[in-house]
Amino acid sequence: MKIKKIFLISTILFFCYHFSVAQETESENLVVFINPQYLLISGIRFDIEFRKPESNKWWVISPYYYSDGSSKSILSSNWNPELELNEYENMYGAGLGIARKMFLKSNPAANGVYAMVRLTYNYFNIKGDNLAFVQTNDSDGLQYYQIQDLEYTININSYQGSIILGKQFNPFSKFYIDLYMGLGLKYSTHESPEKVATTFNRGMIDYGYSGTQFIGGFRFGVSL
Repeated sequence: MKIKKIFLISTILFFCYHFSVAQETESENLVVFINPQYLLISGIRFDIEFRKPESNKWWVISPYYYSDGSSKSILSSNWNPELELNEYENMYGAGLGIARKMFLKSNPAANGVYAMVRLTYNYFNIKGDNLAFVQTNDSDGLQYYQIQDLEYTININSYQGSIILGKQFNPFSKFYIDLYMGLGLKYSTHESPEKVATTFNRGMIDYGYSGTQFIGGFRFGVSL
């Protein structure tokens, strides 16, 4: 599955680059980036960045998509026996981010040091068929958790705000490399019709994580 995703990303970048080279523009006002590190968690993110001509301020729209039916994600417990209660059969998700980005200097080629503020929403639907903690209400009015082997669904809504600093390079015409890092705050809600207690909140990259985040990564982009 990941090989297919890598091939798809490479193909998209190839055609976008060759299309962009054919365009005769004096400045870069539309750049599309791909974030390859999202493949590690069975996802993909595109960043569509645009600005008014000669401005150092950009708007960034970021669609997200996640899909994993192989149960071989690094976030599925098949890779770690200690996380058996977090195994899943199928996962898909989608999201959208919006950001405001400002370069320290106005540059027609859209490179240099920048700061960015981003808001993001992601939704995940996770299905499992394995042992899981299930919440039950006893006659004494108290809540208890039992381990049951059942089919279940977990719906996760995730909200994130972040501040990012980065540096964009323009090694050759129309092609960009971006290195970035920052801090974020993420809050996730969890719903399960079967009252499964699994939250996928084991660390900063998990689907249902809540808390502060260190953000870092790289992107490849082409100007259109």
